[in-house]
Amino acid sequence: MAAGLVVLGAMSAEARDGTPTGCDLGGTQIRSIADPVSGRSYDVEVTLPSDYQANPAKRYPVLYYADGGHLAASATCLSKEPRRQEALRLVRKLHRDGKLAEEPILVGLSYAKGEGFAVSRARDYTPVADKPGYGGAGAFQAYLGKTVMPVIEGLYRIDPRRRLFWGHSYGGLLGARILLTEPGLFRSYILGSPSLWFADHAILTMEADYARANRDLKAHVLIYVGGDEISRYDPGRRGDTQDMVGDVRTFEKLLKSRGFRSLTIRSLVVPGKNHRTTIPPGFAWAITAALAGG
Repeated sequence: MAAGLVVLGAMSAEARDGTPTGCDLGGTQIRSIADPVSGRSYDVEVTLPSDYQANPAKRYPVLYYADGGHLAASATCLSKEPRRQEALRLVRKLHRDGKLAEEPILVGLSYAKGEGFAVSRARDYTPVADKPGYGGAGAFQAYLGKTVMPVIEGLYRIDPRRRLFWGHSYGGLLGARILLTEPGLFRSYILGSPSLWFADHAILTMEADYARANRDLKAHVLIYVGGDEISRYDPGRRGDTQDMVGDVRTFEKLLKSRGFRSLTIRSLVVPGKNHRTTIPPGFAWAITAALAGG
């Protein structure tokens, strides 16, 4: 483990190597990792399996998940992280119930320090710049693969052959972009209610570009979406919603039509669920499918 706990906000050169920020949220350690290209710094949340310390020779699967930074600053620590709590609660319950062969290490990807989460995720999770402040997914993907992963996988006993990615909404769109540009970065992709509609479905152009240039796609893809995520007026959002069910079906059909021998892809429409309430059943279905066999 890296030494030298530092007070939250007191950044040092060591933070670029994943220095702990001094917070331990119920077994989760927050490591500050700077992007050497953009100069932005991000907190990365690492939660270890419950049997990690008891098995010092064991290497574990790892789940990297987007939107790990739904956090609110307090005087001494970071105090609110529903996405981490949700992932941890579901993973451990499924493991206790015998539905997962083992618990993965959880790695939450946060937002750039000093920015609101909406600004950070809009830039970092979207594939093209259809308007100012968007289109930085390629740069964030490079930061993830070239900086975050080497730091985290140098500190913890991770099996790089069993990397998983989970993203929801814009996070799912980011996952789709990684899948279509650098598929070997992860073995399994969990895409939750992905915002495939973004920028007039720009992700479909990326899919066509990948298909023209490649004869295979080695990945395990699991997509979930709520049954209520269709084109309709949503009073909660005060406007019309996208037909995300239709988009998921189109995306899956396109990928299946390519005849990629090494691709497995499945989708689940969760009846009666919306963009938020589909997360627990959708993620539980996907992580079980990805890790049931170890």
